[in-house]
Amino acid sequence: SIRKLEQNDSDASLRDFLGSLKKFQAAEDAKADTPAGESKAGKGGLSMPFDTRDNALSSGPKYNGYAHSFAGMGVQFILFMGVDMGIGILLARRMGIWNRLLAAPLTMTEVLMSRALSAAIIALGLVLAIFACGVIIFHVQISNPVGFVMVALSFALMTASFGLLIAAFGKTPEAARGMAVFATLILVMLGGAWVPSFIFPEWMQKLTVVVPTRWAVDGLDAMTWRGLGMDAAFASSGVQLGFAAAFILLAIWRFRSQQA
Repeated sequence: SIRKLEQNDSDASLRDFLGSLKKFQAAEDAKADTPAGESKAGKGGLSMPFDTRDNALSSGPKYNGYAHSFAGMGVQFILFMGVDMGIGILLARRMGIWNRLLAAPLTMTEVLMSRALSAAIIALGLVLAIFACGVIIFHVQISNPVGFVMVALSFALMTASFGLLIAAFGKTPEAARGMAVFATLILVMLGGAWVPSFIFPEWMQKLTVVVPTRWAVDGLDAMTWRGLGMDAAFASSGVQLGFAAAFILLAIWRFRSQQA
């Protein structure tokens, strides 16, 4: 304290410095507009160089890092399953199994849609199993079960159509696998699977709305920790189904052009 320093002449410089600081803080306290009943202790001296504010990101449960991790990593690894489905079609073509399937009394569209449907069922089962573990073990809350199933089903269909697209445009299983894995990693990164999309810069948040995985991850987040309603589920599902339809049409067109 200053009184103790006054008894020691060797600390005169430090005593003068502390005395000047005390006078400065007293002057700042006098200038401050302090409401009645409020202490002046926090008004003088140094202050924060920036202002902070709270923005609500959830209308329901609090932010749950586990929920987003299950959504992001689930989307990533289920997309890898779709890649394997597409690579499986390329392997079947190499081994001649694909020609045998086409020799059956079925159209190419029926064969392709059967493959896509089986992959979609597997993908949907994986999404439900992954989030069942999240709910039971990590206490992830699904705030809108109906919307969650809708978003999960749309993502499953999009995953299956993505696998068909890889099979349609891939030339060899080896080349297609490398390009597909690279494309999948880019999609999940831009889609907010690794970090929530609201952390992105504002320009990137606007740019990544054209990425299908962005709608899948945001849709799963909306149905869990964000606590949003059916409007968010319809938006996410509609965009994903649009991408799925586009991927399937491109795949069918490509397969037919190769068969001709």
